[in-house]
Amino acid sequence: MKLSSKILLATFLLMIAAVLSSNMILKKQYDQIDKSDIYWTYDKILESPFRHLKITGGNSTNIYYEQSEKPSVRVSRDWVNYHGGHIKAEVKNDTLFLSFDQSPANGFEKFWLQNAEPVRIFSPELLSVTGNNTNFEMQKLRQKTLTVNMSGHSRFEVESLWPDMDSINITQRDSTKVVFEMSTDYRKSSPDAQPKGKVVVHNIAGVRSAEITAPPTDYNGGMTIRSVTADIKGHSILDIGHAQIQNLQLQIQDTSAIVLSGNALKLSKQ
Repeated sequence: MKLSSKILLATFLLMIAAVLSSNMILKKQYDQIDKSDIYWTYDKILESPFRHLKITGGNSTNIYYEQSEKPSVRVSRDWVNYHGGHIKAEVKNDTLFLSFDQSPANGFEKFWLQNAEPVRIFSPELLSVTGNNTNFEMQKLRQKTLTVNMSGHSRFEVESLWPDMDSINITQRDSTKVVFEMSTDYRKSSPDAQPKGKVVVHNIAGVRSAEITAPPTDYNGGMTIRSVTADIKGHSILDIGHAQIQNLQLQIQDTSAIVLSGNALKLSKQ
């Protein structure tokens, strides 16, 4: 066998060995993944317990919070490996301090961040959120009380799984938007949630073979909040229009705005 043929054969065998070795490593890493964790593509960077959050930055992307038995801060592997993503996270006493100081390097990075979910936060409960220049959403929240303090150019949203909340305290400054509404995952059983129709299926011979009943539409977007205390300044807006409110304490500047239900609007005029 010629020397050149031997070199080609050796190169080919080395390539096959490299591919097989790489596949074995990837398979081992995949087998170690907890498949029951829907966020397995995120890496945990912090697992210390906390009950309050102070977050700075992140209004160029989407930062999410969900309740969980175990606290953690997780970052997307894609964001870290392919977009140079990084955040600073530390816990002092029972407060999580999160700093998102990365700015998009170009138009592509800006578009990617606007549609990405690079950071996810978990804890058993989160009693207060203080944010500046951030975009933060609490999903599937099962909690009766919450204190919110937003400033800078920020957006904050709560999607609740509990239709009855006890009290919320809100402070807004600069140009901020705060929204409280029911999660679309919430379903309420009621006598009115009846099937809306049926579809009859026939086979090729024209004989009736099946009957499909349309599922009931039982989503109810309404909620009740016993007490709301809000202090709104600057060019800020508070949207609690989906809520029936029993007690409303409101301070609002002329440049700010608030969305209320008809019931809450009557309370504000009393």
